[in-house]
Amino acid sequence: MRLADLLARDDLRLTLVTGHESIDREIRRAYPTDLPDPRRYLRSGDLVLTSGVWYGEPSDCERFAGALWASDAAGLVVGLIVLGELPDELVKACERHRLPLLLAAPEQSFGAITEVVTADGFAAEQRRAERARAQTLLDVLGQIPPGEVSAHLRLLGADPGLPTAAMAVALTGPGDYDLPELLHEGLARKGRHLIVGGSPGEAVVLVNGRASRKSLADELRGLVAERPGLSIAAGISEMAASVSQLGEALETARRGMESARHGPGPVSILSVADIDSFDLLLASLPASVRRSFRDHLLGPVAEYDARHGSELLRTLDTFLETCGSWQRTADELYVHVNTLRYRMQRIEELTGRRMSSMRDRTDLYLALRSGQGARDEPAP
Repeated sequence: MRLADLLARDDLRLTLVTGHESIDREIRRAYPTDLPDPRRYLRSGDLVLTSGVWYGEPSDCERFAGALWASDAAGLVVGLIVLGELPDELVKACERHRLPLLLAAPEQSFGAITEVVTADGFAAEQRRAERARAQTLLDVLGQIPPGEVSAHLRLLGADPGLPTAAMAVALTGPGDYDLPELLHEGLARKGRHLIVGGSPGEAVVLVNGRASRKSLADELRGLVAERPGLSIAAGISEMAASVSQLGEALETARRGMESARHGPGPVSILSVADIDSFDLLLASLPASVRRSFRDHLLGPVAEYDARHGSELLRTLDTFLETCGSWQRTADELYVHVNTLRYRMQRIEELTGRRMSSMRDRTDLYLALRSGQGARDEPAP
């Protein structure tokens, strides 16, 4: 919970006196105290609540505020039942230490404030535990039998009998966002259950129940539109009807996210339905498949280049990019056409493919581009 969240609650009737620049500070717990120097009992992120019994003279304010600053307290809430009015020296001391100072309404109970902070902290701890359990499933999805996947889903509150979509989302711009938390709050709907894992900058979500690829894409766009400065790339799978398809759905979503990273605008989303070019098609394949395809066709050429210091791969790339024009290729490579013909003959011998065949040219072109698209997984 943030200080801003407390201030936004009408039932708590808190007023911010100073520290506007720090109201996004996270609160770890609420700690009531009237000790003159409570630093030995405080922890980073504590919201300190005091009635001011420690106050005797103006110099006491600096000692108290300094103790809170040294403990990295999130803020200070002051009630006026004992003090009667807020000491000017306390306001100044909080300003000097950049410590947010909040004033409680005269009849406001510290107990109500503490309950709100405690309840939010408990809920946050539950969410962290649920995220850890969700991550356990996401880490093994595609590697364990469907029966175990179903058991994990039930433990997480999902229904294995309902269709499930996989989403992978990454931050692509600046912004202090916790993506798993943001997506958990922003995508929650009646009739569906969310399983969310990942890191603050990159999240994975299984959407179990009422959803569709299009509706999830629209919800993501709406989520970003409500938060100026937020920029994301996302991949979304189709709805998987069976738990046996979830591993493939997750891989599809992750590859879609990687391909969407270079898309325009604050929201770039890619799914299987959006594939409309060979480079997106290649990006949707596992990196291991792309590497195997490239190595099978072009491995002998790459080895020949390495042994002889030749440029057969570059020559092949240029030849195919110029639509098989001998003269244009020779000009771009600054070689004689006879030299080019010798190189192409050597490539044909090494690959077993013929430049006179459109099918063979296509295979070689895709093999070249498969190397460029393998960016989602490191080479072994």
